[in-house]
Formats: sequence, C-alpha cells, structure tokens
Amino acid sequence: MNEREGRMRRALSASVTRLSWLATGAACVAAVWQIHAQAPAYDLLVRGGRIVDGAGGPWYVADVGIKGDTIAAVGPHLDAGGAPTVDATGLVVAPGFIDVHSHAEARSGGGLVGVPGAENYVRQGVTSVFANPDGGGDVPLKPFLDRVAAARPAINLGSFIGQGSIRGAVVGMVDRKATADEIRRMQALVREGMEEGAFGLSTGLFYVPGNYAPLDEVVELAKVAGQMGGIHQSHMRNETAGVLDSVRETIAIGERGGLPTQVTHHKIIGKGNWGRSVDTLKLVEEARARGVDATIDQYPYTASSTSIQGALIPQWAQEGGRDAMLERFLDPAARGKIRAEIARLIDTDRGGGDPANVVIAAAEYDPSLAGKNLSQILRERSTPVTLETAADLVMEIVRKGGAQGIYHAIDEGDLVRILQHPLTMVASDGGVPEFGKDAPHPRSYGTFARVLGTYVRERGLLPLEDAVRKMSSYPAARMRLTDRGLVRPGLKADLAIFDPLRVKDMATFDRPHQYAVGMVAVVVNGQLVLDKERITGARPGRVLRGPGTKR
Repeated sequence: MNEREGRMRRALSASVTRLSWLATGAACVAAVWQIHAQAPAYDLLVRGGRIVDGAGGPWYVADVGIKGDTIAAVGPHLDAGGAPTVDATGLVVAPGFIDVHSHAEARSGGGLVGVPGAENYVRQGVTSVFANPDGGGDVPLKPFLDRVAAARPAINLGSFIGQGSIRGAVVGMVDRKATADEIRRMQALVREGMEEGAFGLSTGLFYVPGNYAPLDEVVELAKVAGQMGGIHQSHMRNETAGVLDSVRETIAIGERGGLPTQVTHHKIIGKGNWGRSVDTLKLVEEARARGVDATIDQYPYTASSTSIQGALIPQWAQEGGRDAMLERFLDPAARGKIRAEIARLIDTDRGGGDPANVVIAAAEYDPSLAGKNLSQILRERSTPVTLETAADLVMEIVRKGGAQGIYHAIDEGDLVRILQHPLTMVASDGGVPEFGKDAPHPRSYGTFARVLGTYVRERGLLPLEDAVRKMSSYPAARMRLTDRGLVRPGLKADLAIFDPLRVKDMATFDRPHQYAVGMVAVVVNGQLVLDKERITGARPGRVLRGPGTKR
C-alpha cells in the first residue's frame, strides 16, 4: 500500500469515527427529547374553572398549570400531559385567602403548632395566616417561628412582633413612661424581631401593658419597623366611646412613624356608639388623601371575643401584674371602684347593656362554664341578675383563673358599612381550635366562607370579584407578599377552589365547631391539602418571613 492509499484509509477511518460519534450524539439527543416529551409539563392541572384572579376584575374560564410550588401557566386548553387533574368545571378558582389577623400562635392546646392540619382554615380556603397581633406573642420571635416550621403545618404562617410583649419584657407591668434607655432597648427588640422574620409591629393599646405606652413611645418603635419595610397593625385603645380618637392615634402612628398603618378588626362597640363607622371611615379616607397609607381589616360578626380580664377589668386595676390586681380585689375601697367600672363596661361597652350578652367561651378552671352567659350563671346560683352581681361574677372568674369571653355588642349596620368600604380587607381574628373543645367564637370556622355565602351570594352586598380581592391580593399587597395573592404565572401556587352556589359558614355561636362547606379543593405551595372536599393529609405550609429578615 502506497502513501496515497494510506492517507485515504486513515481519512476514511476518521470519517467513520466522526459519523459514529454523530450517530451516538443524535441518539442521545433523541433520547433526551423522548424523555422530555414523556415528562408532564405540569405536576398538577386545575381544569376549566372560573378564574377570579384576585385583582378585582371580571372572572374568565381557564386552566391553571402548576409546576412544583409555582403557577406555571394560566390559559385555555392546557395539555395535562399525564399530570393529576382537578376538574373545576362550574367552580371558582381563586388565590388562596390570606388572613392578616389570626391567633394561630395560641398555645393552650390549639394553635398551628398544636393543630398543624388547620382544617378550620383549610375548609375556608385560607392558605396563609398572620399571627401575634394585638401587641402579643413571643419575644424573641425566632423560637416561635422554629416551632411552627418543625410542626410542618398545612398552611403558611407569617408573624408580627408585638409591642405589648416588648414593653412587658423591658418596662414591665407598670403604668409610666419608658425612659430613653428603655426605648432604645425596645427598639432593639423590634429590630431583632424584624430580622428574625416579622412583617411589622403589632400594637395592643387596649391591653396591659401595651396600654400604658403613650403615643410618642409607640411611634419610636414603629419607626424601626418602618425603616425595615414593615407595617403597623393596631388593636386600638378604644372601640367604644373613644373610637374616633383611637382611629386618629392609629393613623398618627403610621404618619409619624413613616410606615403603613392598619386599623385591625375594625368595629364599633356599644349601642350608644353605633353609627360612628361613618366618621371612622371618613378619618381613614382623609388620612389617605394627605398621603398616609392607612387601611382596615374586619371580621363579619356582631360579637367580639377576648379575655374577660382584658375586656372587663379596668387597665389601672391590672397594673403590677396578677398578684397586685388580686390584692385590689380584696381591698374594699379599690374593689368598690373596680366593681363600679365593670358594671359600667357591661352596661355601655362590651356587655351591650345586659349581662346575658357576655358569654364564656372557655374557662380552664371550670370547662362547664363554656357556652354560658353571665346571666345564666347567676340564675343557676339563684343570684339576682344585676349589673353589680355580674361585676362580682367577673371578678370571681378572673380570680379563679380567668376565661375567654364573647361579647354581643356590635351593630350589623356598622359591620356592613365597614365591610363594603374599598379600604377594608377580611381577617378572622380567629385561631386554630381543638375541634369540639369549649365554645369559641365562630369566626375561627366561618369568617371567609361567611363573606362569600352571606354577604356575596345571599345579600348581594359585595361582588364576588371584590370579595376575593379583599381576601387575597389586597392583604398580600398590604403585607408585601410579592409572590402570592393572585392567580398569575410565576406566583406561588396557593389556590382556593369552591362552589359559589354552596360555599357557606356553618358555625354558629351556639354550635361553633362546624366546618364551612362548599370549598372543594385547596392548594398550598402546589400541593392539594383539600381534594374533592376531603382533607388529604399533606402539610406543605411554610414560615413566611418579612422584608427585614436577615437571611
């Protein structure tokens, strides 16, 4: 073989090798494409639902494709490609509802840690809750958030850092102004809470010891939260005769603190004050007109709920803590003043003029009291029912260990006026109860379903699209949750899928432990936690963290 033939053979061999590599490469590419073609484009497809996307615009029919924890596509006739499918024909597909005022932090057997399945919220379509309102909660915040994460809840949870808890930790249970050094220490705790994940500062200026803080002190704490991207949410000092001044103060905290501010669970308590929502709403409107980012949330019930001590024992009598308060109960002069003030509060305030309007929701020292009102308890003892005997009973209840109460003293007219206002979002002020235990306020089981069933469908007081906005994109924007609150590609796949003709709250004050109906499916972070109206057992919820978090 001559040199020329050798070169030809070597070239031919190289060509064959290249062709072999090309064939192998083509086979690999073909295999990759085959695998890709076989893999479904989505992990879950919600088919043919009426999309109420949360923005407030008209509904439309489309499919929602979910990949992982994210909405991948929204459009007609998406190809399921073998992915599991939820048939939403005739149903509403909305963003998962966001509850900006919940007591999911509760520790007495319930709460999201004790009941991580949160079925009462899931069956309302709630996929995210915010805990530690009213100035309360753990300080520091991190241990609480770690407990929630360890519980692996079915729904998401975010949190506030509480001004009342911070004041209690630094100043104590005393009614005096904080010193400059104490304010600096409280500011440091706000900063720490924001860095640990809080979405803002909650104040409970109705409750001790938060009540002992003057406006200037609260503003100094609010400034820290505002500088770190947080908001302020306030249980106001007074929701009765002083409600207008309390709204002004809530607005001032935001205006002077340089952060968004929210009148939470807005209501007007006491017959003599009914109708004042006309003026409170005007105050918020005027604040916004001059540039203050002030908003409102509300639950749709004509009764409130808080502890008997918090509602009916005057704040001055609680100074110094429980032991000091009980000593005042024993002092004839102090007891007389306390008794008179409790009687007044039952008459003109939370009691709505009748001891029968104050109902015991839970009393650990005597569970048999749950569901009974003050008048009923007095009659069972053959004691005359008067404001004064009711006041004595209140002090007895507090002395023996305290109780949670329900107070029927709100007017439906104020409720509707506040609910319909465009600045109002929906929030439950409820918790995660142990099913069947005690007699809690029905708002824990029914708030969101009640708005959809009673105020949208039955009474026609809100358009469906606006009600969904008040439960989803509006609270998401308020909390600066940029990845939730709308049915849009790229956002987290939290969805509430319900029958608009059946959705309804079933819980009542007499029978509170009843789940809402009409919620067909609920998706949290891409996973079904409710499917065909059955709890799946999935627990994909996460701890949500605010804008100031140090990661």
